[in-house]
Amino acid sequence: MFQVNDENAIVLASESTRRVDILRTLGISFSIIPPDIDETRRKSEAPKEYALRVAYEKAQKVGNLFPDKWVIAADTIVTHKGRILGKPGNEREAQEMLKQLRGQWHKVITAFCILMVAKRIMCRDAIETRVFLKDLTDEEIARYIKTTEPFDKAGSYAVQGKGGYMVKEIKGSYSNVVGLPICEVAETLLSLGILS
Repeated sequence: MFQVNDENAIVLASESTRRVDILRTLGISFSIIPPDIDETRRKSEAPKEYALRVAYEKAQKVGNLFPDKWVIAADTIVTHKGRILGKPGNEREAQEMLKQLRGQWHKVITAFCILMVAKRIMCRDAIETRVFLKDLTDEEIARYIKTTEPFDKAGSYAVQGKGGYMVKEIKGSYSNVVGLPICEVAETLLSLGILS
């Protein structure tokens, strides 16, 4: 569908299979190098700023290893009433998150960063999508947790997986909720001349 210009090589700084699959929809080739950074949130850091910083630090870490390549990185967070809901560490945390989100609107923010260290070029943005979960019963929550799907997902659910049935409405980008706002990423790659 798109073509990567010859002089440009793309690296996806992520180990997320979801991001790999989304980026592949552009029909382009790219390498995959997972970044290793500290993702601890700083004191008084707003959710959007946190996601933007983490996406940048992921891209910078891999970009320093491959300064002549275009690096794409992203970070997805789920927020509810200003609070970031990360990946649950156990069943109790997953249950608490899903109880908090049921019958409620919440935001999914994915920040992405595209950079090339050698050219000192960097673009980043954060896309917000509003998601409404159905009013889940305690039994539905318990059944879903037993699938183990919530444990590596921000907010304790996967819209593209078994948790998809819980999502009643989405306002904004679906791929953003999965982990990469592909429309905005493609537009940025085109504007930078990386794709044609």
